[in-house]
Amino acid sequence: MNDNAPLLVEDRGPARWIWFNRPRVHNAQNTAMLEAFDNALELVRQDAGVRVVVLAGKGRSFCSGHDLKEIVAHADYARAVETVEGRMRWEQRLFVDPVNRFRELPVPTVVLAHGHCLAAGLMFVSVADLVYATPDAVFGSPIIPAMGINDAEVPAFAWAVGSRRAKQTLWLDQRMDAQTAREVGLVSEVLAPDEIEERIESVVQSLAAIPAETLMLSKLSLRQMEDQAGYQAVSGFHFLSHSLSHHTTGAMAALAERQQRLSGPKESH
Repeated sequence: MNDNAPLLVEDRGPARWIWFNRPRVHNAQNTAMLEAFDNALELVRQDAGVRVVVLAGKGRSFCSGHDLKEIVAHADYARAVETVEGRMRWEQRLFVDPVNRFRELPVPTVVLAHGHCLAAGLMFVSVADLVYATPDAVFGSPIIPAMGINDAEVPAFAWAVGSRRAKQTLWLDQRMDAQTAREVGLVSEVLAPDEIEERIESVVQSLAAIPAETLMLSKLSLRQMEDQAGYQAVSGFHFLSHSLSHHTTGAMAALAERQQRLSGPKESH
C-alpha cells in the first residue's frame, strides 16, 4: 500500500475499506483521488468476496469537498471548463458518476463520518446505506451562498433529510452537527472516536452473515423505490440546472470577485 496515494484500499475480512487520503487538505477531492476511487469501485464489483464497502477519510476529516485549486493544478480540467459542454462532461465523469456508482454498488455501503463532511463529501454521506459519525462531524455545503452555484449536493441531501431542512442548511450555509444529523436521519449512530471502527466492524459481521444475494436484492428493491419516487429523474434534471448555474450572471460575478481577491488563475467548483 502506498501511504502517499490519494486513495488507500484495505481488506478487513469481508469488508473493503476505502480511505480518502489527502489529510493535509481535509481530503479535498482532486482528479487523481476521484479516478482512483472509480477504479476501486469497479474492483469491488468484480470481487465476490467483498461483502461490504466502508468509506472513510484519513486525518481530521472525512472530506471537505472538491479541491478548488484543482483547476490550477490540472491542465485538462482547466481546458475542459473553457466550454459549457467541456465542464458538463468533466463534472459528469468525476463529480457525479462516482457518487452514482457508489450508490449503485450491489453490496451495502457504510460511511465513517468525522470532522468536515462538506460539499462533495456530503454527497457520499447522503447516498450511503449506513452512516456512523463521531461527535465532531459537521455536515453542510457553502456552495450556494458563497459561489452562486446551484449546489450539486442538493438532490441526495434533500432526499435524505427533507426539502425544508435542505433549504435551511444549504441556502443559509448552516452546519449540521452529528447529533442533529442522527435525529433527521442522515446519520445512523453517533459514536466516540475510539469506538466507531469497532462498531462498524461489528455491523460488517452482521451484514456478512446475511446471504449476499438477499442483501443485493433488498438493496435493489429499496433503490427502485427511491427511483420510482423520482430520485433519478430529479438528479438528472438537477445536474442540468447545476451546469447552467455556473454561467449565470450572479455565479460569473462571484467567480470574478474570487479571482480578483486571490489574484490568481481561474477557480472552479
